[in-house]
Amino acid sequence: MASLSFLLGMVPGTEKVEAADDQLRSDFHAYKEFEQSGELNHFLELEKEVTSSNFSLRKKKILKEKYKSSEAFRKEERYNQLLKRSKGDEKSPEIKELEDYIQSEEFIRQKQYLTMKPAERYETTDEYHKESEYQTLKKSEKVIWYFKTKKKYPFKELEKWDLTFEEKFKGSTLDTSKWMTRYYWGDQTMDSSFVLEDDKSFITDGKNVEFYDNKARIVTKAGRTEGLVWRTDQGFVLEDFDFTSGLISTAKSFRQKYGIFTAKIKMAGGSVAQSFWMVSETMLPHIDVARYENGKLHSNYFWGSGNSTHKSISKTGGARYADEYYIFTLEWSPNKLVWKINGKVFKTQTSGVPQEEMYINLSSNLKKNASESGLPSAMEIDWIRVYRLKS
Repeated sequence: MASLSFLLGMVPGTEKVEAADDQLRSDFHAYKEFEQSGELNHFLELEKEVTSSNFSLRKKKILKEKYKSSEAFRKEERYNQLLKRSKGDEKSPEIKELEDYIQSEEFIRQKQYLTMKPAERYETTDEYHKESEYQTLKKSEKVIWYFKTKKKYPFKELEKWDLTFEEKFKGSTLDTSKWMTRYYWGDQTMDSSFVLEDDKSFITDGKNVEFYDNKARIVTKAGRTEGLVWRTDQGFVLEDFDFTSGLISTAKSFRQKYGIFTAKIKMAGGSVAQSFWMVSETMLPHIDVARYENGKLHSNYFWGSGNSTHKSISKTGGARYADEYYIFTLEWSPNKLVWKINGKVFKTQTSGVPQEEMYINLSSNLKKNASESGLPSAMEIDWIRVYRLKS
């Protein structure tokens, strides 16, 4: 049973949810990049020096310095005294030495520096330039943002997870290193596609998977073809079909036990059954992360074996979930399954939680009792991501 908030349609907007998630990931990348940058390292080194007691003492010394207390002043005074006492043009060695010093660039610079006003004198020093640079960096948007973000640190949950699988459908063809286009069981047992006896459309080998605008479309449409059907009383039977559909699966390339499985999908309104689902080597356990059928949105779980099978079915009015993109998510931990739509919890399951690796499937098909109106119909997938908890 879906929560009341879903029955009332109180679900956050997809665009807002995705924008917030994208911003968080972008901020995380920017934060880590700046954390390792030379700019931050330089700021921290400046901060360490400028805020130190040693720097403070140096600054005070510079501001308090006076020409009359300097060695330069003492030497100038001595030179003037000796000149007054000297007779004739004869100059003593000491006078010559002091005269050379007083006429030197070093003395001129020193006197000029020490006779300046304290504040003006400080502005000519390395200390002033370091302090000014520090204050400028401290007020910069990057540094302010970094330390504000560091204080709040909104990335704790994000840091717990590793991205293990991602598909953005950037190309114009399906990446066959990731995806197969038929049921795994048919591929392994007879190298062929097949459908079940309640299907009215046949799953073609990739012909019904299209691409546009960096999105994949699994299309169900009218079209005559021939294919195998599994019938419980007959086994595999070759039959004619008037409709075709499609499936993509990671059965041969990617499987995972536990984690976050999420996809941005637009289910088409109408009678076609469309599903984002997970399964393992056998038919059970089977998880419908999201299934749209007959105007209802389902999140289902089937488990067990032999004569001991169980099911947990949750559904809500599907009209509002058709023809618009939503982010459907399964969070799978050792003791719990949590289904979410746009980040909001839709369903929770704590019994029969699967303990084996499972793979991803996305499919659309027309069932025997479904209306044929509204075709062609397309389930659209923008992206798929899977995460695993670190350590």
